Amino acid sequence: MTHHFLVVRNSPLFRSLLAAWLLAAATAGAADIAGAAEVDARIAPAADSAASGSIKVVGAWSRSTAPGVSVGVVYFEVINAGPADTLLAIECPAAERAEMHGTARVDGIMKMRPVASVDIPAGGRLSFQPGGLHAMLIGIKQPLKEGGRLPLTLVFQRAGKLRFEAAIQGLGTPDPPPATAVPPPPADFRLAVWPQRAESPALRLLDFDGRPRQLADYRGRVLVIFFGFVRCPDACPAELFKLALAMKRLGSLSGHMQVLFVTLDPERDTPQVLKSYVTAFDPRFVGLTGSTADIDRAAMSFYVEYARVARGADYSIDHSTSTFVLDAHGRLRLVGTLDTTVDDWVHDLGLVAAE
Repeated sequence: MTHHFLVVRNSPLFRSLLAAWLLAAATAGAADIAGAAEVDARIAPAADSAASGSIKVVGAWSRSTAPGVSVGVVYFEVINAGPADTLLAIECPAAERAEMHGTARVDGIMKMRPVASVDIPAGGRLSFQPGGLHAMLIGIKQPLKEGGRLPLTLVFQRAGKLRFEAAIQGLGTPDPPPATAVPPPPADFRLAVWPQRAESPALRLLDFDGRPRQLADYRGRVLVIFFGFVRCPDACPAELFKLALAMKRLGSLSGHMQVLFVTLDPERDTPQVLKSYVTAFDPRFVGLTGSTADIDRAAMSFYVEYARVARGADYSIDHSTSTFVLDAHGRLRLVGTLDTTVDDWVHDLGLVAAE
């Protein structure tokens, strides 16, 4: 079995670019985070609230899953109106097991780790939300379908068990504002700008239909490229969901664009699994795979870092979460982050497409 290793290009250029991206994200700051929260609030209608004693759960929701995907994720908020308590476990009959996981970005790498328990202060709140603490469902017994209800149970040290349901939200189904409602964009880009004297990246991979692909095949289109893996419960689906919404809002301009999802887990992300996954967000999205060596070369070319992390007999993948935009001439122009909002994507992709 071939194992993935951390792919790093620790050059002065890389360090300077990383610093610039982090500065751009910090400058966007609270406005971007607030925008992302507004999107999540709009696309994820809350399930009915549930309470046990002084503990209450509100706004529980989950994303639907594509066939072949064995993990899911659930988000909700816990409100504690009583004394301090501790959340010990999560139970879900629709999965082999449920775990609490924390997600954090460390030096640009998205790291996800199990959390044994979480303390909830007296009169406090605990948020399970995209990009942070979340409930991970492992070994889901059948795909989670849009419109369904997912039963869950929280186990507290003091309050005991609290049963509730999460509303299963579809992938890319909300009706966005029409493209004509998007105001004319100002001249400045909102995403981080890639230095044009820097070397443009390259890749040689296979699409999910087995066709050899390289960046030159998409010349004449604006390319949006994200590296991830199908079993990623948080960052990857969140980013693809935003891109799907942006493509809808761009209307006819989206016909001049192509979103590519490059798997970092070719052993489990077979072409069939990859196709079912990415087309669930938007049927125009394309998934790319290849040998470990080919994916390593593509990741290095885009300054993407990733590493396989053991989880008992299974494994997950830590990876950087930048999204790359190439113009119609194949030049790398912009870099987005998880904090980039749908409005920002619509704004900047529209600018690049209009050049």
